[in-house]
Amino acid sequence: MPKEDCKYWEKCYQRNPAHLSKYNHPEKPAETEEDGAEGRKVAPKRSASSQSKEKEKETDQHQPSQSEEKDRPNTSNSSAGMENEEGAKGSYESETAELHKEAMNNISGKNYMEILEKRIRLSVQKEYDNLCESNEFIRHKFLVEMPPDFYEFWKFVESLKTDPANPKDAGLVHLDKVFQLQLVGPFEFLAGRFHGAKLGEPGDYLRHWRFYYDPPEFQTIFVRRGTGIHYGYWRDVPQDKEKLLIARTDSSKGCEIQFVAGNAFDAFLYYLENDFVATPFSAGQLNGIKKAVPKYLSDHTLELAQLDRLQRERNKRVVAKTFHRAGIVVPFDKKTQLGYRPLPVSDVELKKMLTILERKEIDNGAAKQAVLEKLQPVANAAIIAVDESDFGSALELGIDMFSSGHKELHMLTSSLLVPAYSMLSRPQFIAIAKAHMEQRRREVNLSMFEVLK
Repeated sequence: MPKEDCKYWEKCYQRNPAHLSKYNHPEKPAETEEDGAEGRKVAPKRSASSQSKEKEKETDQHQPSQSEEKDRPNTSNSSAGMENEEGAKGSYESETAELHKEAMNNISGKNYMEILEKRIRLSVQKEYDNLCESNEFIRHKFLVEMPPDFYEFWKFVESLKTDPANPKDAGLVHLDKVFQLQLVGPFEFLAGRFHGAKLGEPGDYLRHWRFYYDPPEFQTIFVRRGTGIHYGYWRDVPQDKEKLLIARTDSSKGCEIQFVAGNAFDAFLYYLENDFVATPFSAGQLNGIKKAVPKYLSDHTLELAQLDRLQRERNKRVVAKTFHRAGIVVPFDKKTQLGYRPLPVSDVELKKMLTILERKEIDNGAAKQAVLEKLQPVANAAIIAVDESDFGSALELGIDMFSSGHKELHMLTSSLLVPAYSMLSRPQFIAIAKAHMEQRRREVNLSMFEVLK
């Protein structure tokens, strides 16, 4: 005898054997447009009496006869199946609830957070270790790229090692021990000193050997040990990596900067002539190293950029001298006069305004307020100049405020440098300036390795 189709079709929830043996559960066929139309026909409204008669009729029809009672299947098995099904369902829900509770406890618990933090540290450490395998580390951490003469000078330093088996930084150690000259920053990376070092924050790398008065355009490479005398590459644009000027400054004497060389070799010789004081014990080594530099250049047929030519070319593009005397370079159209306009006050007048901050007899808060009141019209003029495409004006005033050395003016300095560097497409200098002003120190040992000890 063929089985009937269950009225719930394939969506029937019953799974007991008795029900399954009596009914089929095929997929419900899709309604045709005619079926849908018929289904949407409105039935005539029935009266209350007719509804009650229909209910009585349905009751009579649903009362089984004796023959039907005999043919009815045993429902005890069905009930038992449903009870088993409900028990399994309850057990599943209970188990799921326990797993959810355990997961939530792990997420909110201390152990989970410790594991997560450890995984993040391991991931960052792995990325750092991979970065140390290439010179991309310099661009990633210091936000600049080094010129060819930098790498050539490093090869010369490595040639000073008497034994190839010596540590990678043996050349740096030799120059420091004999000539009191520390090769820092990117040289330390080439010497392997960043490999395996404790990880720092991004700002730590940008402040690494950045002295108190160093503007963002200056990157230290040489330091006379224990002093504020240091040398560095100068970039008017962060992307500059060819034929860079090298400048010298002494942070113990102020912000003024002097260009002394057109390459690292000439800067090294300038240091030996002007900043290193030889003793009877080091005189012989001094003469030897002075002869070794030109011999190395000759042997390797290196033609390096010279100071005079580079400085002449740059001077043509300088639009304002600034307090540090190195000047600033911005794009300037001579025909339209766009790019820079002079500030409404001279350097002398600007310095006179700032002397109020140096008077000890005046309260610091009152002095700051007095200076800001005088500077505000000048700053407003520089910001208006930025809106009118004269970006150099804000850069000039911002650099002057920074070079003054007054930390009380850092907020004003930032409000000038950020829009100026932004409009000049020099975002790397924004990051360097902000990191520097966050922790600006007058010490002479500015190695990040000391900070992270």
